Amino acid sequence: MSEQTPTSRLWQVPDGDLATIMVACEEKLRIGYAEMLAIVGEIEQRGLAKSLGFKDTSAFLTDALRISGREARQRIEHAAAIMPSSSLTGVPQPPPLSATGEALATGDINAEHVHSITAIFQACPTEIPAEQREADERILVELARQAGPEAARKACRRLHAIWEQDTAPPEDKDREQVNPPRRLDITHRKDGSIRFKGELDAETAEELDGLLGPLAKPHKNPATGEHDTRTAAERAGDALAEIIALAARCDELSTQGGERAVMIVTVTLAELEDRVQQALLNVPGLTSIDALRRLACESKMVPAIFGNNAAPLYVGDASRFATPAQRRYLTARDGGCAWPGCTRGPKWTTPHHVVAWSVDKRTDVDNLVLLCTRHHRMAHHTAWEVRMNGHLPEFIPPPWIDKQRKPMRNLAHAPPPEYQQAA
Repeated sequence: MSEQTPTSRLWQVPDGDLATIMVACEEKLRIGYAEMLAIVGEIEQRGLAKSLGFKDTSAFLTDALRISGREARQRIEHAAAIMPSSSLTGVPQPPPLSATGEALATGDINAEHVHSITAIFQACPTEIPAEQREADERILVELARQAGPEAARKACRRLHAIWEQDTAPPEDKDREQVNPPRRLDITHRKDGSIRFKGELDAETAEELDGLLGPLAKPHKNPATGEHDTRTAAERAGDALAEIIALAARCDELSTQGGERAVMIVTVTLAELEDRVQQALLNVPGLTSIDALRRLACESKMVPAIFGNNAAPLYVGDASRFATPAQRRYLTARDGGCAWPGCTRGPKWTTPHHVVAWSVDKRTDVDNLVLLCTRHHRMAHHTAWEVRMNGHLPEFIPPPWIDKQRKPMRNLAHAPPPEYQQAA
């Protein structure tokens, strides 16, 4: 909280300043947590809890701070991972995860980030050399500086899979490459429904998570405004049903870098003049003009007008859309949504014109960036700015997030070159 602005007068603060105060307050909370961990680490090293009559540090923290045993143990684990320790000679020793500790102490990451990073390194195979551990930690910390805990946890799972692959015996690697562990057991019921269970390899599981994620989110009833009453399992089941229905409608299941569908609406000249609405509704699955508009928002519209003798009179231009070749290039360059910290893959993105197409009619890869639906909206309707630096996109945060407005790039899909070299 700003010292000049008491809580009783927050209603007088302008919108931009209120956002700045919120970010500063969060930074103080993070720095305060780092200070708490330093104290907890010192208490643990001194054995202070036992000298005060407690069983251990966890019991002492639970009683003194009125926190749960789970929270107490977590703080002790975090302190052991990111705080220096004393050797037998009394000389301070660097912490196992120094980069994580530094980022927390400066308020760049929060307790959830710390928990994700410390948990993954507790499971790090002993065969992984210290140099690689340090490089991998730096990659995770840089991602955590710009992304939420969910993205950090996802990156940690991916990193753990890489570690397991690096340390697996050669025969196990070859076996999993040829025959990845996938299994699906289906039990058919008398009423036609099924019950199933199984397992998927890490790569396929990642793809499934990417498909289920956006489809299984809770949503409000658009008619009543009521919150989603489905359980998480029910939402996942409904999402799987949507995926199956989509696959059943596709002639070819694979896509080129997530390219949107192309809708060709054919209208004869007579229909254009007299029966436009009926012609537009002659599209499978559509029952209203509004439904057509909704589908067209996610598609590439190529209007084609034919004369009564089927001769093409006009075929519209869709050149403002990226070509398949451009999509493949953008997929290779951006790896998915290019917004800092976003983990959405290419199939969930659309190419966004950095300089609006209406301004210079330019659709080339150096004026395009892949963005998911959420961040596409943010690019259009918030104070974030997108620009190209050479051949790479970068994002400039609003001043209430960063007063210096330093350009950012997404590190969620691939580590920066300096970290690749270090690893």
